[in-house]
Amino acid sequence: MAELTPQERLQPSLLDRLTDDDPGKTQESRENRVLSMNRLRECVLRDLAWLFNAVCLPEREEIEHYPFAQHSVINFGLPPLSGSVAQNIDVHDLEATLRQTIWDFEPRILRNTVAVRVIVDKELMGHNTLTFEISGDLWAQPVPLQLFLKTEIDLETGQVKVEQGNSVSVR
Repeated sequence: MAELTPQERLQPSLLDRLTDDDPGKTQESRENRVLSMNRLRECVLRDLAWLFNAVCLPEREEIEHYPFAQHSVINFGLPPLSGSVAQNIDVHDLEATLRQTIWDFEPRILRNTVAVRVIVDKELMGHNTLTFEISGDLWAQPVPLQLFLKTEIDLETGQVKVEQGNSVSVR
């Protein structure tokens, strides 16, 4: 592995630092204490998949009078989407929900760079699936790292698939 400069050394997230993948070892290797740019991208992709597959518990009407709770871990995830019909969903509202969820729970993506856009695909909508392109810049040194994601929401099951997308800007 090539030597990283001090500016390029990125720490893993707190969850990754607390997770012991090899409990038999008493010391972590240097590779496990710092992240490369590619590993950072992989971790953010994984964490966004976890975030989007979590269902926030309170109903929007129940929590809207509590703005601090609205943006806290009590509201981690997306609203329940399983059982919905693609044609009945306000996709612009869902775009805004995805963007706000990223703003609230993924601080490694620079807030002012997050863009979410629905991809209208009649074939996928017939299968009760919605597809979104998400782009943003990951905080990194010396320069931010561009992130492009393709996100598919299966409305039958509520499962969300997040994968690396094309580098076509959605801004």
